[in-house]
Amino acid sequence: MTRLTAALVLLAAPASAEVPSVLADTAPLHSLVSMVMGDLGPPTLIVPPGTSPHDASLSPSEARALTEADLILWTGDALLPWLGDSIDSLAPQATVVSLLESEGWEPLLLDAGAHHDHADEHDHAHEHAAEGIDPHAWLDPAVAAAWTGTIAEALAGQDPENAATYRANAEAAAQRLDALRADLSTRFAPHAGTSVAVGHDAYRYLERALGLGPSRAISAADGAAAAPSAVTALRDAVLAGELRCLLVDAETDPAWAGTLGEGADLRTASVDPDGVNLEPGPDLYPALMDGLSREIEACLAP
Repeated sequence: MTRLTAALVLLAAPASAEVPSVLADTAPLHSLVSMVMGDLGPPTLIVPPGTSPHDASLSPSEARALTEADLILWTGDALLPWLGDSIDSLAPQATVVSLLESEGWEPLLLDAGAHHDHADEHDHAHEHAAEGIDPHAWLDPAVAAAWTGTIAEALAGQDPENAATYRANAEAAAQRLDALRADLSTRFAPHAGTSVAVGHDAYRYLERALGLGPSRAISAADGAAAAPSAVTALRDAVLAGELRCLLVDAETDPAWAGTLGEGADLRTASVDPDGVNLEPGPDLYPALMDGLSREIEACLAP
């Protein structure tokens, strides 16, 4: 083949489509998107490592990333209300997908009280407004598995040339996540129906995945200060041996362990449900669930 012929062949060949610029809001969702994108390229994480999503704000570089994004995958306004306005104002060009508003998974609803009953909530579905859904849905691997399908379709819409790759990666990720959930269910079978105390009402999906009973929260999901009567009820439950484990995360004052557990056998588990302290990437989500489950398992051990 002459140089001229080779050059003509190259000119005739279609150029490969460029992978879209993809943003994901939090570390757990970023991990799921990374699984689906695979070797095609990493998404950009909006909330940086080491930062709680509840305390974050946009840096200049993150704001610029919004203005350049083709696709923004975010959990939703119920989790990050501060981000919604920024997306509206800075990313009018982007396709925006809220996973909390997606189909194919079973949501749990918030209620006014800190004590809740999964059985009642399982009767509800997406006819309820998104703001009524508990936003911590990634804490159930079954939800995460469903989300990978939504993520793949969003990516395929932006990048049809690689649609088959996104869908194959999503299927592999879903199988991995389904196996993870099955393992968690088996490991926690000895603790079925056991309740734990939590700093705030954010663990419904994790309880569902592990088969635990409904947690007893110090404060409700909106972060309102615990009423004295609620603290007294929790303290009585600890003294009665009904609660022997308190989950302490970045949003929970560790002093509660002493307040509730004085004179009683109350263990604590340090948990990181947002993956703040983990290395971002496709392996973060499995590492997140492994860390949570091991901490709780040790806390509930005889």
